[in-house]
Amino acid sequence: MIKKLVRIYDTYHMNEDTTKTKILDAARQLFVENGFAGTSMGKIAKLAQVNHSLIYHHFVNKAGLWVAVKESIVKSVSKQGGALPSFTLPFKDFLTALMTRSIEFYKGSPDIAKLILWQRVEQSQKKPMGLPESEVAKEWLQALKHYQSVGEINKKHNPEFILTMIASLSSSAAMDPNVFVDSAEKETDYINFCVQVLVKGFFLSPE
Repeated sequence: MIKKLVRIYDTYHMNEDTTKTKILDAARQLFVENGFAGTSMGKIAKLAQVNHSLIYHHFVNKAGLWVAVKESIVKSVSKQGGALPSFTLPFKDFLTALMTRSIEFYKGSPDIAKLILWQRVEQSQKKPMGLPESEVAKEWLQALKHYQSVGEINKKHNPEFILTMIASLSSSAAMDPNVFVDSAEKETDYINFCVQVLVKGFFLSPE
């Protein structure tokens, strides 16, 4: 009896995971092609071949699904070695590794780049769908607060502003055509320049 219940439980959760994956895959395809506003939950349900209500069961609403799609892309890259650098590194080395990995991530993930571009186009959305809602952002903030606690970043600086600045510097270098950063050598120089300026700036007390 117990073994039968265990099998039923395992089968249920396997089906749940399969359904969730189908929804994420369908949403990713449609969000990349049509953006947030141009994608309906009905279209996602149809492509995923699932009941409309199951999307709300797993993701609450369309904004939650949008965030989940981005996080699924980030997690797939993290499994390939793109995780956050170790907090044990000096902040300068941590920041260098973080910017390097971020730029490589944006360059190697065309879908996430397209989603970010859609966000920029669809700025009229009432609820922002950017960094603050993601698990990745929470990990970044945890790292920045750690460096504040050990004195490498001034505690008076808002870590959310720091996160936004680092993410912008990385995504811009990877996604925006730039004649000044058009080779691997110049990219390294750009990263080193940003790190040098940011490390000094983050340590100083704001006026």
